This record gives sequence, C-alpha cells and structure tokens, in this order.
Amino acid sequence: MKAIHIPTYTPDPSTLQPSNIPTPTPQADEFLIRITHCSPQHADILHAQGKHQNNNAKKGWCFPPFTLGYDFAGVVHSLPTSGAEGVAGGLRKGDRVLGAAIGAFAEYICVKRSAIRKVPAGLSNETACAMVGQAVSYASVVRIAKVQPGETVMVSGASGGLGGVCCMVAKACRARVVALVGDEGKAAQMRGSLGVDAVVVMRGGGGGEWMGEVMEFTGGKGVDVVLDNTGMVDDALRCLAYFGRIVILGFAARKGVMEEVKMNKLLLKSATVVGYRFGESGRRFPHELEEIWEGYLGMMQEGRLKPLLYGRYDGLEDVGRALGDLAARKVYGKIVVRVADEEETAKL
Repeated sequence: MKAIHIPTYTPDPSTLQPSNIPTPTPQADEFLIRITHCSPQHADILHAQGKHQNNNAKKGWCFPPFTLGYDFAGVVHSLPTSGAEGVAGGLRKGDRVLGAAIGAFAEYICVKRSAIRKVPAGLSNETACAMVGQAVSYASVVRIAKVQPGETVMVSGASGGLGGVCCMVAKACRARVVALVGDEGKAAQMRGSLGVDAVVVMRGGGGGEWMGEVMEFTGGKGVDVVLDNTGMVDDALRCLAYFGRIVILGFAARKGVMEEVKMNKLLLKSATVVGYRFGESGRRFPHELEEIWEGYLGMMQEGRLKPLLYGRYDGLEDVGRALGDLAARKVYGKIVVRVADEEETAKL
C-alpha cells in the first residue's frame, strides 16, 4: 500500500512523499480500515520532526520507523477474527467510520474498536474526518471550562481546526466569543463565517495593542474563559478576569519549545489553569468519553457545528504540501486529504 512512512525524523515535513510498504495485517481483535480521507494537523509536523511528547526518548512511544498521521475516516474492510463477544461492537464490513490512531496517512490502517466510531447518517466521510479531532474542543468548552451563557470566552488559534470548533461550541453555549487570529486575512474570513462577537489580530510582539482590544471589548473586566490552542498562558493571564479559567489544549505555535509562567500571576487573578489531554482522559474514563462523543456528534447532526475546509488536497502525494501549508500558517479551518473514493471503497 501507499503510506507516508517515516524511517527517520524529517526536519521539513513538506518534503514527505508516499512510499510503498506492506499492507498491515490486523491482529485478532483489530479492524482493517481502508482509509478514504485523512486530516493533517500541527501535531503531525511535530511527530515527523521528532519534537512531539510522544517522541520523547524516555517517556514516549512513537519512534521511527512509523507511518505518520492521526485523524482519518474510512470504510471497514475486515472485522476482528477474535471470538470474544462484542469485539466488533456492532460494526459490519462496509460501514463508514471515523477514527484517530497513529498511521492514518496510508491506504489502510489496523485499529481496535476503541479507536473508531460509525459515521452518523447524513454526514460525509470528508466532514467526519474534518471533525474527528475536534471532539476535544467540544469537551473543553462544555465539560472542562463549563462555559455558561453570557460568559466571555477567548479562543487562541481561532482560525485553526481546534480553535474554530471551540468558537462554534462556545457560541452554541450562548457565550460571547473573542477569536484571536494571526493576520488580517484570517480575521476577515472569521468575521464572515463563524458568527463570533469580536475578532482580534495578534499584531507584533509584547501583546499590548491586541490585549488592549480584548480589555476594551470586556469593559476592562477581562475574559471569563481562555481556550488556549497555541501555548500562550502568560498572555492569557493578562487578559483574564478575576476568578477566570484557562484550559490548555495544545502548544501548536511554540514549535516544541514550552513557555515559562510566573506562578504569582495565578494567585493575583485567583485563576484556574487546567491542562486537558483528551486522549489520555478518554482512556482513563471511557464512560465520560462516550458522553462527550454523544454530545459532540449530536451537535454535528443538528447542524450546529460545521467544518471549515481549507483548499483541495487529493491523494497521499498532497500530504507534504498540506503539512507545508500548516507550518507556514496559511491554513484557515481544517485540511482534509482525499485518499480514496468512499463509494467505490465501500463496494470492495
């Protein structure tokens, strides 16, 4: 099969091209999925470069050689052969599924039942793939930050996949939303698409100008909640209201270099700062994970959450270009790469 295979870490993931490797053979408790779509993200860049926490020599588990990629949608090609009751979990051959597992930039992937879910009726594989990685956004707003009607929520990296869904979910919770973006082009797109209450461009260094805009919007109070997708806790604290909450979702803008924060700032604002590692939380608390997915997919089926798709990417040959566009901060919304036609794949 074709796959984006990583024999050694790659400084420039935009140069990656597919190679031919053996099609994986599923274990007795695994599904073989034929992938129709995959969705590159900033974490894939870090994985390819060896800068992700999963690549840590002491505590990590993802080391070359491996197949890159995480978010995908596809079709069940074969079922587990294990005789254990419930292993297939109600899935049948030919069912459309969405999932997340290392190895998604390929024509096939082997996964256990916990890694995949059936694509809800009425949603395309493309839409499902665009939204599969954003369940963390829904959970962060609803379960971790516990956003309430009338609160003001600031979202960093709001033009990206995670940030855009954070904005949509917060609006669905009847909050006021301040979207932080990196340039005027993305700001113009956001003002016309997500219905947020304010769009602020993070201009230059120091943060003085854009922070002034945030404080003016809140009447000097500051925001009640910050959803940090990029790694800006120090700046977030300066914009935060007293007793405000910050939820850390990731550090996409820091390129593997973590910031240092003076802890007295938390005391002065009586701030709550929570890190949310969605994958690990789901493994530890599977019942809560099912509730999150039920609520998230429900919002999608109701049409309250819709993907913002950027560009057109066809075939695994376009994965390198997609990663290059992500690294260059060109992307508004989410990239989805079409790997195969879902109708034809379902007939195989």
